[in-house]
Amino acid sequence: MKHYFVIIIALYSPFLLLGQTPATANILIRFQDKVDGYDFVDTYQSLSRNKVQFTIKRQVSKLLNLYSIEYNGHSTEGDWLINHLQKDKHILSIGYDTPLTYRNTTPNDEFFNDQWNLERIQLPQVWEETTGGLTANGDEIVIAVLEKGIELDHPDILGNIWRNRKEVPNNGRDDDNNGYIDDFFGLNLDDLTDNHPVLSHGTQVSGIIGAKTNNEEGMAGINWDANILFLSGVDLSSEVIEAYEYLYNLRKKYNDTDGREGAFIVANNNSFGWDNTRPTELFMGTELCQMYDLMGEVGILSVGAGPNNDVDVEVVGDTPTNCTSDFFIGVTSTDRNDEKARDGGFGNVSIDIGAPGESIRATDKDRDYGEFSGTSFATPHVTGAVGLIYALPCNRLAEDAKINPKQTASFVKNILLVGSDPIRGLESRTVSGGRLNVFNAMTNLQIYCGTTEGEQLAILNLYPNPTTGAITIAFETPDFEPYQFVISNSLGQIILEKTITPPRFSTPIIQEDVSHLSPGVYTASLIRDNQQVSQRLVIQKFGR
Repeated sequence: MKHYFVIIIALYSPFLLLGQTPATANILIRFQDKVDGYDFVDTYQSLSRNKVQFTIKRQVSKLLNLYSIEYNGHSTEGDWLINHLQKDKHILSIGYDTPLTYRNTTPNDEFFNDQWNLERIQLPQVWEETTGGLTANGDEIVIAVLEKGIELDHPDILGNIWRNRKEVPNNGRDDDNNGYIDDFFGLNLDDLTDNHPVLSHGTQVSGIIGAKTNNEEGMAGINWDANILFLSGVDLSSEVIEAYEYLYNLRKKYNDTDGREGAFIVANNNSFGWDNTRPTELFMGTELCQMYDLMGEVGILSVGAGPNNDVDVEVVGDTPTNCTSDFFIGVTSTDRNDEKARDGGFGNVSIDIGAPGESIRATDKDRDYGEFSGTSFATPHVTGAVGLIYALPCNRLAEDAKINPKQTASFVKNILLVGSDPIRGLESRTVSGGRLNVFNAMTNLQIYCGTTEGEQLAILNLYPNPTTGAITIAFETPDFEPYQFVISNSLGQIILEKTITPPRFSTPIIQEDVSHLSPGVYTASLIRDNQQVSQRLVIQKFGR
C-alpha cells in the first residue's frame, strides 16, 4: 500500500484564499511515497537552524495520511515555510488549507402552516409503505450530516439522533477503538468531543432529513424515524476529509462484521461548498473528490448543494459538485412553481437533480421553527430520500446493501434520478432534467424488488428472429437464482445448454452466437426445477 503524508500546520496568514481573507489558515503538505511524516518532522527540527518549530498534533486521515501539526509563528514565517519546503524532494505539494462556505440564504418569506415541499415530492404516498429508520431486515439506517453545529436537544430532533452504542459516554476512553474518545453523539471535529455548538444551519438541515414525526410536536421530517449521525465543527477542507474518513471507517466496520460493529451509513449531507472553484484549483480538492469514491466503495452516497447563484458550474467551477464521482449527487433548488430557484446553480454534468428549496419549513435553534431558502435546504430532501428508499419493504435491497454495498449505492442513486419529475427549467441544465419524486423512485424500486403484480419467469423478447447469427434474449425472473438456458432442436435434443444467473442491478439479457447451428426451427428455453418458459427460434442460412 502506498503511503502519502500530509502535515497541517496552524498559523496566521494575510494571504488571500480563493478570494477570501481568513483570520487564520492552515498549511497542508503532501509527501512523496514512503516518506514517514513523523521521521521527516523530527529530522527537519533537528537540522533546521530557523525558528519555525512545529509538532504533530494528530493524524487527520489514515486513508490519505493527513497529519495535524501545531505551529507557533507569524504569517511571514508561514509564507517562508511554504516557499522553502516546496523545494524539498520529499514533498509533492504544499499550500494553504481552504475555509468552506455554508450554502444557506437568509430567509425572507412569511411562515407557512403547511409543508408544501413534502407533497410535491409525493412523500405521503411513500409513507404508506415506510416512514424510515430500519431496512426490511431490521438494520438501523444512519444518515450523516456535516455541519458547524446543531441544537442536539431540540424536541423535534433529539429522538432521532444516532448514538454510538459501542462507546461509553464520558468515560474518557476510546471504547470502540476507532481513534476517538467518547464520540457517543457523533463528533465535533473542532475539539474531538461529542459536544456540538448550538447553531441554526445544522439544526435546520437535520429537521428536514428527520424531524420526529407524528409526535404532536413541530414539523414532519422526510424520515419520521431516523438515525442522524452529526459531525460538527466542519470549517475546513481537511475537516471535511477527516469527517468522511470517520464515516468510511464506521460503514466499513459494519460491512466487515456483518453489522455487529460500526454503523449502517447510507448517505451524508453536505450543504456547503467552495464557490467558483474547481476541485483541481482547490488544494487537496482532488483528494476530496477521491473520498466520494472511497465512501461509495463501502456503500455511502454523498449528497451536496450547488451554489446559491444562478451560474453554470461547468463554466465557473464549483466544489464539490464538479467532483466526477458515481457516488455523489449534486443538487439545485426548485420553488413552489416547479421552476429552478432564481438563485440556484446549474450544470448538465455536475448538478444531478433539483429538489424543493424555497420557503422550506424546518427546525431552528432555541427550540424554534422557521422557513428557509437555498440549496442548503434542497439538498437534505435528497439525502433524506436516500435513507427512506433503504427503509422500503424490500428484502432484496436490504440483502444487497450488505452483499453488494457499492452496487446498491449506485443503484439507489440511479432510481432517484430516473424517477425525477421532468421540469422544463431543469432540462439540459441538470443530469436528470427533473425534480426529486420519491414516490416514482419507490415505484422503480418495486420492479427490482419483485413486488409488481404478475411478476413471473418470462422471455420478454428474442431478436432477431429469424436470425443468421447472434441472438439477444431479454427475460425476467422472480428471483436471482441460477437458471438453465437451453436451445433444443425439433426432435427435442439439447443443442446448447448453459447456466445463467440473472443480474441484480441491470436488465437481464442473454446474447448467444448461433451461427454454427444448422438452419431450422429450434426452441429457446429458460428452466429451473418445475419452471420453464420457451420461445420458437428460426435459424436461416446467411444471405437468405
